[in-house]
Amino acid sequence: MRSDRRCGWLLVLGAAMVPLTAWAGAPSVAPTTPPAPTGAAAVAAIVQAVQARYEGTRDLKAQFKQVYTDQLYGRSRTSYGYLFVKKPGMMRWNYAAPERKAFISDGKVLWVWEPADKQAFRNPLDLRTLSTGLTFLLGAGDLRREFEIGLASAPRDRLGGPDDVVLKLTPKQPSAQLDYLVLVVRRVDHAVVESMIVNESSTNHLIFSQMVFNTRLGNERFRFRPSADTRVVEGAKLERP
Repeated sequence: MRSDRRCGWLLVLGAAMVPLTAWAGAPSVAPTTPPAPTGAAAVAAIVQAVQARYEGTRDLKAQFKQVYTDQLYGRSRTSYGYLFVKKPGMMRWNYAAPERKAFISDGKVLWVWEPADKQAFRNPLDLRTLSTGLTFLLGAGDLRREFEIGLASAPRDRLGGPDDVVLKLTPKQPSAQLDYLVLVVRRVDHAVVESMIVNESSTNHLIFSQMVFNTRLGNERFRFRPSADTRVVEGAKLERP
């Protein structure tokens, strides 16, 4: 697979990651579940709460399950791994199964590491060239400014459970990487528990678990030093979708 395709996949991944940094965990005492939103004002209040939780998150670590479905060929691929994020600009996706690989950013350089092939692709990281979702993840985005947001209604977008609100976020600027993004928000505490990015030919569904926030992750976790036997390839410039 060419390096530019790897970079495009990371941008899709980043867009799907928008909700993760917005979740600040469950409350210590479970409040009463509020009624489901019925109008634009109620939806706007939920979005504001999600944004506020994101802005209070300095770092996080989590496990993830990712289900990528190719609509054209009717095939799905499920992956599992671990995620680490730290503002500003640092993240690490460690894929554990079915194959090992990693996407690593120290805020300046983005690496795509494939240990089985003993190769790594290096790209300069510039927030001005990245997707809306990824810039939000890395500390430079605003949901309300970048997306038109309403309640999801399509059958395939009905994720979550009866006590969740499912939002549909459509980019205000056309994007080659996504038609829209689905966020599952738990009404009791405005925690985002799932996301799905949708485009014409595929869906990318992420489910997060074992999430821990603001643990003072060290910067060393986000640095990548290729071994002597790893072939380093200078990747193509990341383009904003």
